[in-house]
Amino acid sequence: MTTHAATASVRVHSLNLPAPAAAALGSAMGALGWRMQAFEQVDDWLASLKDDVPDLLLTRAAAVPAVAQALDSLSLQDPRMASVQLVAFASRDQRLPAELAGADLVIEDTRIDAVLARLREWVAGLDRSPFRVLLIDDDAEARLYASTVLGRVGMQVEAFDEADAALARARDWRPDLVLLDLYMPGLDGLAVTRRLRAELQPQPQVVVLSGEERQQARFNALRVGVDDFLTKPIRPRVLIAAVRSRIKRARMFQGHAPNEPVVSGTRLRRGDFLQRLRQRQSAAGGEWRVLAALRVDGAAALREKLGLGGTDALERALAERIEAVLGSGDCYALWEELGFGVLIERAEVEAVRSALSDLLEGVRSQAFDVGAQPLQLGLSIGYALPPRTQADPEGERWITSAFAAVSVAAQLGGNRAEGVLSRDPDALPPERVLVIRHALAELARGGSLRLEFQPLLRLRGERSAYALITKLRDLRAPLQGYTRAEFLGLAREQGQLSTIDRMALFNAFEAVTEQRQRGRRSSLMVPLDLASVDARQIAWIEAELKRRPALLEDLWLELDADALQDPAHAELVARLVATGLALAASSRSPSLDLLEQLSAAPVQLLRLPQSTLQGPEPAARIAAWHALGRELLIDRVESMAAVSGLWNLGVDYLQGDALAAASPRLDFEGEAPEAG
Repeated sequence: MTTHAATASVRVHSLNLPAPAAAALGSAMGALGWRMQAFEQVDDWLASLKDDVPDLLLTRAAAVPAVAQALDSLSLQDPRMASVQLVAFASRDQRLPAELAGADLVIEDTRIDAVLARLREWVAGLDRSPFRVLLIDDDAEARLYASTVLGRVGMQVEAFDEADAALARARDWRPDLVLLDLYMPGLDGLAVTRRLRAELQPQPQVVVLSGEERQQARFNALRVGVDDFLTKPIRPRVLIAAVRSRIKRARMFQGHAPNEPVVSGTRLRRGDFLQRLRQRQSAAGGEWRVLAALRVDGAAALREKLGLGGTDALERALAERIEAVLGSGDCYALWEELGFGVLIERAEVEAVRSALSDLLEGVRSQAFDVGAQPLQLGLSIGYALPPRTQADPEGERWITSAFAAVSVAAQLGGNRAEGVLSRDPDALPPERVLVIRHALAELARGGSLRLEFQPLLRLRGERSAYALITKLRDLRAPLQGYTRAEFLGLAREQGQLSTIDRMALFNAFEAVTEQRQRGRRSSLMVPLDLASVDARQIAWIEAELKRRPALLEDLWLELDADALQDPAHAELVARLVATGLALAASSRSPSLDLLEQLSAAPVQLLRLPQSTLQGPEPAARIAAWHALGRELLIDRVESMAAVSGLWNLGVDYLQGDALAAASPRLDFEGEAPEAG
């Protein structure tokens, strides 16, 4: 790194400092061989710049916004102004606002010796060589625009319309920053980034200049090593500030060995953080390792409001809050602007939940002092456990799960944490859980259920029968839906099951009534979760049946067998029986023993999967069930070949996709009835 070794040549300007302080500083700097000029009026200072551009400009915190803007404007006319370091004297409360406004260095200690020591340290670390920018874009107009804007402030820019030639030049020239388009013929921006990361050392900053707004595309770019996104079209000042800030940050890091993590407390650079994830994903031990993706709510609007310098300062303040929560074994990295990746390691799952809660509370509980008015932030967190299999050496699935979760948290309104903390091998995949949660949230906001009717193949009896299948519609994929078995637990957890069941019952009542009006009779089996039933629900059912008594002849309410036998539900079951509706039963862990266990229960129909008939003496046990006046439905029948055998056993109804597919209507005509 090139440093400013000859400190005797340092030129310093002060603006609007108190006269005694300016005089004392000037005298002390003179002893070092520095040359300082003090100005009280902005116009006088501006006039002096024709002959003397300083290395350092010292001012008060309150003056930083105006002075920083003036420096940016002057840089467009005189490239030498781009290298001026803006130094602000500020109290602790003023530090963050000054950084947000564009100060390069903030000094709180006003003692002369302390100020000089800090300035000498700062100057010694400055790299005065021009910023080198490699530009890759197949759009000639875009290349000309960026080259002109950056070149006018003294940066060295080499532009290419083709990736291979640019990469060859990068190996020789060693740019500070590569600015590239995401979509180009031949090698696209992602492929170029991979090669830059593999072939160049020290590694340049990589910034994508693109109109791409899809979150997945941005995530893919960040994952391969892109440092930042700038959205086209971009204003000149924003482009200059972005490039300048990234290069300054990169040059500060170059004093470290290439593979040495740059750590502030538990903070790592993105590449080192990814390496840590890969190591911990396959590490032995039973502790809970959770990747959390943190994203400030409304980040795009904040970036526009604060500017790049302000965003950087806010990120540092956020990092301090994060560090205050994390434990000794945790680490984190800045993943994107106003977004962090955090690796949390705890012995117990409850400790993980506590850490996630503390992260949320640490950000939203106390405002950030960012100028005239405090800034209250919300935070979306997505979290995920490592995949159950080890077939993820790069950690891609782990990272994807965490970022899918943070997107769900944001879609649900933000200021929350979403994810899955389950090691149950039978549990739904985390991604599935998250999209179902999102669909449930959409249902609460006016989304819909998809109701389907699957015919039952009747082996005995005279009337056709159907099973109602309730699916939760995914508004992002309208033709897809999530079955009751998938969403049952989550809907119960979120207190939505009662609403879903009422919507399904209402539409079932309507469908059966319509059939009767058309002169058709069909029995319909409708699932009902006893955990969702209360007195109001039963009162509503009673009112509907009083209004439409014929429904009593055509409906079965299907209850879970375990809940049906639970003494805690005895009163509810009695009230349902009192309505006159026939009850059916099924079980999550079915067995032929249910035939005996339910012999005294008020059940007219029992549903069992075909696999349960492998038990002892199925025909005799089914005959005993029939002797009680009950019927038996066998589902999950996978082929027509099984029908004759099941008929011989005495089964009454069969259900299976191989026998008859579900339809939007009882008679396979018309459009699907929509609930909600």
